[in-house]
Amino acid sequence: MSILERYIWQNVLFSILMAWFSLAALDTLFAFLGELGDVKEGTHYGNLQALFYVLMGTPKRLYDYFPTATLIGSLLGLGNLAANSELTAMRAAGVSIGQIVGMTLKLGLVLAIGVFILGEWAAPKAEQAAASFKVQMLQTQFSVSKQGIWVKRSNQLINIGKMWSTDKLENIAIYDINREAGRIHSISRAKTAELTQQGWRLSDYRQQLIGEQQITQTQQAEIIMADFIPNDMLMIAAVTPNQLAARELAQYIQHQQANELKSDRFELAFWQHFTTPLSTLVMLIIAAPFVFNFQRNAGAGQRIFIGILIGISFFLINRLLGSMGLVYGLPPLLSATLPLLLFLLGGVWMLRKVR
Repeated sequence: MSILERYIWQNVLFSILMAWFSLAALDTLFAFLGELGDVKEGTHYGNLQALFYVLMGTPKRLYDYFPTATLIGSLLGLGNLAANSELTAMRAAGVSIGQIVGMTLKLGLVLAIGVFILGEWAAPKAEQAAASFKVQMLQTQFSVSKQGIWVKRSNQLINIGKMWSTDKLENIAIYDINREAGRIHSISRAKTAELTQQGWRLSDYRQQLIGEQQITQTQQAEIIMADFIPNDMLMIAAVTPNQLAARELAQYIQHQQANELKSDRFELAFWQHFTTPLSTLVMLIIAAPFVFNFQRNAGAGQRIFIGILIGISFFLINRLLGSMGLVYGLPPLLSATLPLLLFLLGGVWMLRKVR
């Protein structure tokens, strides 16, 4: 790495990080104010717990805001170099616009890898932990752990090992407790549970009756339980795509398709795991024309304002096309990549106009 490239990296990276943490901090503040509405008496969810829950969502906010922060930060970093005539000096020394943009894109590639790691490991785990924490604070009969979902109902304790959807469960265990005797009366297990019009259909059902002297075991291919578990509890524990890493989303998509269930939301989230880091490079390309006197009659502030406006537009169009794709049945890959391709073409076209 040359001294010039290191200098450009330092200026641009510092501005990107400042914009990144500023956006995330502002959103965290508003999220906390909104979360105060969920604080309820009679639960363990108070103001301190609400703050902790919001802070646990910070990795996801950092992940979501990074493309916009990259645009704002690169405009500020390169704009500062332009304001001090340093970019002019570089060009006078024989460094072309393409070379300067190439240096920033190398930085963008490093940042894109970092953002991918953030979105693949830190953000999903933090989202899962935050959701589990809030459920435990608000529900006295419901909890989520590494062993799955636990539901306490009257004299029953139900464990759900895997929840594919609100009507498809896997690895179920039901513990019936004899409170008078102070022991477990029976243990029932099922491989799967599927909600039907008649009720919950439990497949590969096995039950152990635990007596004082002996244990009796029975087995049935399937049984119907009309009153198994309330649907509103399952809605609370339902997995959302933003709580899953790409590898977990791939597993969910495969399962949903194998069982002829809709997987559009999971497919869209899967492809966005890759388009979000790549959008970092697109934002850097879009920023360059506004710094290199794309509009010669406009001031630096005006160019930055237009650039920020484009960044926000990208964010909104990305969300809009994703939602429209789910509603109108567009291929998830197209919904995820179309905004990226449109803005990439626009950025390259503007960059070619720079002289």
